[in-house]
Amino acid sequence: MKKLFTSALLALVLSINVCAQEKTYFDENWEKTTQDKMEYYRETTSKGKLTLIKDFYKDGKLQMEGLASDPTPGSEVFDGKVTWYTPEGKVMSMVTYSNGKQVGASQSYDEAGRLIEDVVYKADGNFSGKMFTYKDAEEGVDFNILIDYENSIPVKTTVYDDDIKGIRSETITGKDYNTETKYYGDKGKYLGSGTTGPGENMVVDYYSNPMRISRIEKYRKDGSVKESISYSKSGKVLQEQKMNKKDGYKTTYDESGKKIGHLIYLYDKESDIYNPTEGEDYQISYSQISSIDIYEKGSIVTSKLFDENGKLSYEKFLKDDITQEIKYYAPDGTLKSTLTYKDDIPYNGTAYEGFNETVYKNGIISNIKNFFEDHTLNYEKKLNAKQTSYETTVYDRKGTVLYTFSQPVSEDGENYSFTAQITQYVKGKPANKSSVKDGVIQSGKIRLKTSDGAKELERSGKWVLLKLYNTDGKLIQETKTLADAQDENASAENQTLLSEDDLYYQFD
Repeated sequence: MKKLFTSALLALVLSINVCAQEKTYFDENWEKTTQDKMEYYRETTSKGKLTLIKDFYKDGKLQMEGLASDPTPGSEVFDGKVTWYTPEGKVMSMVTYSNGKQVGASQSYDEAGRLIEDVVYKADGNFSGKMFTYKDAEEGVDFNILIDYENSIPVKTTVYDDDIKGIRSETITGKDYNTETKYYGDKGKYLGSGTTGPGENMVVDYYSNPMRISRIEKYRKDGSVKESISYSKSGKVLQEQKMNKKDGYKTTYDESGKKIGHLIYLYDKESDIYNPTEGEDYQISYSQISSIDIYEKGSIVTSKLFDENGKLSYEKFLKDDITQEIKYYAPDGTLKSTLTYKDDIPYNGTAYEGFNETVYKNGIISNIKNFFEDHTLNYEKKLNAKQTSYETTVYDRKGTVLYTFSQPVSEDGENYSFTAQITQYVKGKPANKSSVKDGVIQSGKIRLKTSDGAKELERSGKWVLLKLYNTDGKLIQETKTLADAQDENASAENQTLLSEDDLYYQFD
C-alpha cells in the first residue's frame, strides 16, 4: 500500500512539471507562428515568482536562457543573468537585469569568441568598463582598439597591434576634455606624447599589418615643426627634417640608405615661415614618393608628380614661377604628350587631368574627352573647323549615343553660359530635339535621368513644363513655370534651368 502511494505521488509531480512547461513557436522575425513554419521556439518553466525562459534554434540548440517576472514575448521583464548563444553554441552575450533594467555586469563576444564588451551598468543607465574593436573584424579597421569608459564617457583609447603592451598609442581624455596621446614603438618602448593643450607636442603615425612607425614629428610651442623623421615599412629612415632658428633642411634617402635629395630652408622672420630655397623637396606618403619639387634660388624649376604605384605621372617645368611646359607619361614610362604654355596658359598639346583629356591648339581648346572609371568614353567635345562652335557627343557606358549638341563659341574662344541645340537619342536613334539659351529651354523637349527616376522639360509658349517620373516610369509630378521667371535656387528635382553637367551626369 505504501509503494502504491509513492508511485501515485511521483506521477502527480511529473504531471505538474509537464503541465507547467509551455512551448511557443516563432518565425525568423520572432513573430508567433506554427510549428511547421518556426525558426525558433521557446520553453517556459515556472520558478517560484519568476519564469525560466529558454529559447532554442530550430535545430534544438539553445539560443537564450534567463529568468523573467514577465515572460510575454517581445515585452519580457528579465531579472538576473540572461545569456545568449550563437548557433554553434558559443556564448554571444551575458547581461544582468534587475526588474527589466540592465544593471550589473554585461559581456559580449564576437563570432570568433573574442570579448568585445565588458562593462558594468548602474541603475541610472550609465556604464563603466571596456569595449574592444579588432582589426580583422570589419573593413577599414587597421588596428585593434580598446576604449575604457567611465560613466559612459570614453576616458582612454588604446590603438595597438597584437600585443596591447607592445607598439601602440594611448589617448587619455581629461575632465576638461583635453587629451594626451602617448606613443610607443617596437616592443612597447615609450617615444613621447602630444596634447591638445599648449606646449611642445609630438605626433606619431603608424603603418598597419603589421603596426610599424611611419613618421615621428615634433612641434614647438607655436605649432611649427621642429623636426620630423619618416620611416619605410622595414624601419629604414626615408626622410629627416630639422628646423633651426635661422634655417633648416630636409634630407631624403632610398631604401638602401643612399641620399637622393637634400632641401635647404631659410627662415623669414618677418613672415615667420621657413622658405625652401635650394634642392629637392620629396613628399612621401606611407613610404611611397608622391611628388618631387626642385628649387633654385627660392623658386620651383621642376615639379614631378607620381601615381599611386610610384610611377612618374607628369613633369612640370617653370621659369620665374611661370609654367613653361608639362610632360605627361604613361605607366610604362613612355611620353604621352608635351603641353607647352604661353603667358602661363596652356597653348599647344594635350593635358591629362583625372578622367579628362584636353587638347589645346594655339591657346584654344580644340577637343575634350571625358572617360568613365573603366576608361570607356563618356563624352567628346570638338571645336569645328571654323572655330565658331563646339560639337559634343555624350555616350552611355555601353557606347550608345545619348545626346549630341552644338554650342557657340565667343570671340575670346570661351563658351557662353549653356546655350545649345540638342538632339536626344533613344536606343541610338534621334528622338527629341530642343534648343537652350542661357540654360532656359526655348523649344522642344528633353528627358534627363535623375537619382529618383527621370525628369522631362518641354517648352510650351511662354511656359516651361516640368514632369517628374519615379524609377518605374510613373508620372508623379507635373508643373509649369514662366520661362522668364526661372528659380536658380530650386531643388535639383524641380530645377528647370539646364547645364552641360545635366547631360554628362548619368544615373545608372
